[in-house]
Amino acid sequence: MSKAHTSTATMQMQAISVGQIIMDDSNYLTLWGHVQQDGVWYPCDLVTTYEVMNTMLRYSHEKNDAVQMTIVKKLETMHHIPELIDVEVELGGAVVFDNMLFHMSRPEHHEWEICADDACYFIQKVVAMPVTPPVPPMRAAFAEKMEECLQTLRNKYDLYLGFIEIDLEEEAARVKAGLTDDLSFSTAYYAWQLHLSDPS
Repeated sequence: MSKAHTSTATMQMQAISVGQIIMDDSNYLTLWGHVQQDGVWYPCDLVTTYEVMNTMLRYSHEKNDAVQMTIVKKLETMHHIPELIDVEVELGGAVVFDNMLFHMSRPEHHEWEICADDACYFIQKVVAMPVTPPVPPMRAAFAEKMEECLQTLRNKYDLYLGFIEIDLEEEAARVKAGLTDDLSFSTAYYAWQLHLSDPS
């Protein structure tokens, strides 16, 4: 985690997990949890605003209701300041927020009393990650069929070249290869050329 700890510039991470949430009488929330960097989870404290937390909940669809209701209930019955929401106890485990980009910075030590060590970040904003749609099955089937057609055309042109090589006249070679009309002959030639330029 040394790379993340020594940088004072804004950094981006793609996943965090939250085990506990601390609320006080300010506009900020403190989240105890982990950040994911290069596929490894590191423990840390996170500070953010209610606005950013709402954005995180909005982007995390299925986690939204449970976490939001837990926060609202705690706000309504808040007796102590600060108040702790133990997400792991309330929801049966830490909540992972992923598929979003977290813009984070390291707060100055004097800004947050809780951030007395290196494992603390301020979440400035959250951006939803674009979702890459899966290739529709019809498109995949079409691509496979197209490749079969190209292979058939290449085979016919190879056959034509074989007949030419054994000194068969061009017209006879085209007939035997099934390439009598100009369109099928040209298409077979281009399919054959395409394979030569990209044999993969």
